[in-house]
Amino acid sequence: MKRISPIRSRRMEAPALAELKTSLQETQSALNHAYTAFDYASDPELTEACIYEIQSLQARMNYLVRKIKELELCAATAVGAPAGRGRWI
Repeated sequence: MKRISPIRSRRMEAPALAELKTSLQETQSALNHAYTAFDYASDPELTEACIYEIQSLQARMNYLVRKIKELELCAATAVGAPAGRGRWI
């Protein structure tokens, strides 16, 4: 009997969703780098620049997480819910 891998049986992600997830990973990496730069900054102006960069990257991460959740909800609703009914019943 042939075993079916759960990884292979999953649907392929939409290209937009995959792109958002890749962007989220890149933003997380940039945020880690910004925190490292903040740890080693000694000049007050450089410290302030690091703080603004961290806040900017955190805002971008919040946006990306929100968009990913929206797309996943739309995909789950389109696949699993009966027509005319919402997901939360």
